[in-house]
Amino acid sequence: MLFMERNELCWCGSGKKYKKCHMPIEEKILLHSERGEIVPTRAILKTAEQIEKIKESARLNTAVLDEVAKHIRIGMSTAEIDDIVYTFTKEHGGIPAPLNYQGFPKSVCTSLNNEICHGIPDKNIILQDGDIINVDVSTILNGYFSDASRMFKLGTVSERAEKIVRVTEECVNLGLAAAKPWGHLACDQHSCPGKRLFCRRRDRRTRNRT
Repeated sequence: MLFMERNELCWCGSGKKYKKCHMPIEEKILLHSERGEIVPTRAILKTAEQIEKIKESARLNTAVLDEVAKHIRIGMSTAEIDDIVYTFTKEHGGIPAPLNYQGFPKSVCTSLNNEICHGIPDKNIILQDGDIINVDVSTILNGYFSDASRMFKLGTVSERAEKIVRVTEECVNLGLAAAKPWGHLACDQHSCPGKRLFCRRRDRRTRNRT
């Protein structure tokens, strides 16, 4: 980290003196670093303007998921979900981040039932009664990325499917509640409350269905 004098203009380009801008946060980063903790580099620290741009991207990303929620139904293909995501994102000035990323062919990830993540939409994968599906949307707006997913339950789902969706949501909410400045990204596994384990069942449904 390049050290600066208190009254120098801050490196971030805000026009403020260093002591009135990034100096307090960098002093705290140095303190954590001296404790042997992993700390962020200056390169990933964001300005207030950049944070607002990220929020704008996130608002569009959430709107895309809301649009999917309006239309998702039994009998539709996951390719139709991809069409919804692509069209809505482009109409609102965004870019679907997954499209062509390292060869990924679609605008969204659709992971059905025991498919863990990054499922590829397909016209032959038809949503059926009892399915659960994760729709994972990533959006670029004015150069800023945002990412979120949402679980959907189709019709009447099994008790096991209901439980994993419920417990997963509980875990997300616990994680969000714990997220705070100077918090840690992980906790001691022995001190974490409410640990629950789900195992993959042996009976797997085929991906390709007509």
